[in-house]
Amino acid sequence: MYARFIHQTKRFGMRGLAAALLFMGATAASAQETVDSVMSDWLGKEFTIDASTLNDHMPVGGKLTFIFDSDDNVVRVCTRTGSAQRGAWKMDFATPCGVTMSFTRGTRFCSEEDVKTGNAEVLSTCHRLRSRDVAMRPAKVKGTVELNDMIAFLVKGADGRKYLSILIDSPARVTDEGTVHGHQ
Repeated sequence: MYARFIHQTKRFGMRGLAAALLFMGATAASAQETVDSVMSDWLGKEFTIDASTLNDHMPVGGKLTFIFDSDDNVVRVCTRTGSAQRGAWKMDFATPCGVTMSFTRGTRFCSEEDVKTGNAEVLSTCHRLRSRDVAMRPAKVKGTVELNDMIAFLVKGADGRKYLSILIDSPARVTDEGTVHGHQ
């Protein structure tokens, strides 16, 4: 490719070089906009739910994987049943790759303690995924569905392992709705 690039610049002169560099820069910028480098380390990795206060909605032992959908510019959460899973995936999680999330780059990875504390100011600095209107269970009113906000914090352990800490609803209401923890 480099030889072809040199050949083209000799053939078209400085205008050709400028056009080639602009094209290469545009291609690199386009690639950077699709998948953030922080998020790319989490894509395609399978996580196992190892603790959940929402066991009937996000079952312990269940498996989930994040994939990037470049057509929709979202991260999809794909679930599968693990051999030691306690209960079934339900509602939106029962549909293969049915939950979509948006990535927000923070300034750091949160610790598990940061997430447990639930300080919104601290959590706003963390790398995270967010989805609004996720159907996880039927609502208390018969015939309706309860929609939740879900925030998945990317937690990197001191040992370098990757973890997830998922809050349902907003951090201000975490004690009402529950948390989910998973590891790679």
